[in-house]
Amino acid sequence: MNKNILCATLWLGLLTGCATAPSLAPIRSGESVAVVVAMSPQSTGEIKIHNTALGDNTKTGAGSGVVIGALYGLACGPFAPLCMPLGAGLGAISGTVAGAAVGVTGALSADKAAQLRDRIARWRESHDVLAELRSNVTERARKHWTLIAEATGAVVTVELQDLKFNSTRDEKAGFVLHVLVSARTSADLPASAPKQKLYEYASPLSPLAVWLDERSDLLDSSVSSAVQQIATQLVSELAVH
Repeated sequence: MNKNILCATLWLGLLTGCATAPSLAPIRSGESVAVVVAMSPQSTGEIKIHNTALGDNTKTGAGSGVVIGALYGLACGPFAPLCMPLGAGLGAISGTVAGAAVGVTGALSADKAAQLRDRIARWRESHDVLAELRSNVTERARKHWTLIAEATGAVVTVELQDLKFNSTRDEKAGFVLHVLVSARTSADLPASAPKQKLYEYASPLSPLAVWLDERSDLLDSSVSSAVQQIATQLVSELAVH
């Protein structure tokens, strides 16, 4: 293999490295634990709608731009190691711009986005997601620990983030729930920062019309599944038998 091409391949491999997901500090079974379930302090109550077509096309554009830019840097000959990072950076910028231009065309119209937000707002008037999350977490937590009100020892804090929907260019949408969990064991110093982990549940994509239909139970079932699965996962990860 050409030496310059090999360098390009190795260098690009470094760009695609992945990070290990953080783990929470485990808490032994039977320990006294204060479990706090609340809305995130950063929550605005806004119902966010994310156009996945924009993200997908931006990533694709940036990725192809990096490859093209890095290969272009090979033209520098003996100076390829210096040219490749610059070429890849410029390629990523131009690729991202091109990808974003394509992705914008897949966004929901302002009218349909407003309809979805109105539907969720009306649903929330009779459904308390925070209370459902608190109930599920505490129900599972008391099977492993002795729950106490005072934060004098181990503390588990569960923060519900703002509600979010993903939308696609073919007018499908999916519910997304983010929960930020932090844990501090009784062995940790009071002043030490607790470990944190973000849990995510993404429902399958369904036609927008189904989400907007108030006769459908899709929203109820999606939120319930999200809450139950996240509660089960976070308690299972924390509990040490």
